Amino acid sequence: MRHLRWIMQLPKPDDYTRAAILVVGFLGTLACASTSPMGLETSNCGHRVDPNIVTLGQNVVLSETGTVQPPQGRPIQEGWTLGRSTESITDHNEREYARIASYMMPIRDAIICDLDKASLTLWQTLTAILRLNNIKTVQALSGTPQDQVYSNDGIYEHLTKDGPDQNAMMKYLEEAELELKCLAFINFDFTNPEGANHCVIHDLAQGSGLLIP
Repeated sequence: MRHLRWIMQLPKPDDYTRAAILVVGFLGTLACASTSPMGLETSNCGHRVDPNIVTLGQNVVLSETGTVQPPQGRPIQEGWTLGRSTESITDHNEREYARIASYMMPIRDAIICDLDKASLTLWQTLTAILRLNNIKTVQALSGTPQDQVYSNDGIYEHLTKDGPDQNAMMKYLEEAELELKCLAFINFDFTNPEGANHCVIHDLAQGSGLLIP
């Protein structure tokens, strides 16, 4: 399976000192499915963001061990979740990273864990942030699987009608998240270890800001 690789851009250690982090479990409407589209057990599947804690400038991205994650090009990892900080987050990229996570984590949960419960209407609601920012709105399935691009509705239709396709699913999720970061982050180097910059390749206006539904 092909994944995007990124160099983590780390700030100074003092930038991530937090008085306390409150982690709240997922209380949303989607229950975890017994099996994922990949046929894997999913009793602990997903990020399970509690929508009641989502507030710009108050959230942080937490690893499975509860470590605050800095803004980075690397995709959100399984086991990570959204937490709430007792201190206001003032750094631009930190705020935007958590905001992007608040949108992408439910999208990941729906497609990885709960596809059998996610209606097209729900899927389109979750992915509104992508359509509004002109991300994954065009489908192009020519070439090799590595070259193929599924649109927001296209990946949903593909997985619900044709069955599991982990490569296409993860490529869609990783690129959608990265393209949100391209628009949101400022003064951030998106060059990967191979020397390619996804934002430049796809002519995305880095740091131009996100349109919010």
